[in-house]
Parts: sequence; structure tokens; C-alpha cells
Amino acid sequence: MDNAKIFDTLERKIEKLLGRLRSLEHDNEKLKADLVAARRSEKDAAESRGEVDRLLKDQETVRERLEKLIASLESAEKG
Repeated sequence: MDNAKIFDTLERKIEKLLGRLRSLEHDNEKLKADLVAARRSEKDAAESRGEVDRLLKDQETVRERLEKLIASLESAEKG
């Protein structure tokens, strides 16, 4: 095999490897962006869960107060 063919083959292989490297770099950037988005979604979900828990607690507090008021009204009606 002569030198020209060897260098042509090496050039093709290097170009192929560089193309693959660019593709992997692109994929890596996309995966990084996906990871950032996933972490943001996870944080938003945690905040939403906290808000739901707070609202459920508030709802329970309101329910308890209403039950006490109803009991007081029923007791006042009887007496």
C-alpha cells in the first residue's frame, strides 16, 4: 500500500471520528439541558407538594373550626 492510500484512509477515519465526536458533543449538550429541565421539574414538583400539604392542613383547620361553630350553634339552639 502506498503512502497516498495510507494517508487517504487515515484522513477518512479521522474525519469519521471527528464527525462522531461532534455528534456526541451535541448529544451531551442536549442531555445536559434535559437534566437541567428535569431538576427544575423536580424542584417545582416538590414545591407543589409542599403547597398541597399546606392547603390540606389549612382545609383541616377550617373544617375543625366549622365543626366547633356548628356544635356551638346546635348547643345554643337546645339551650
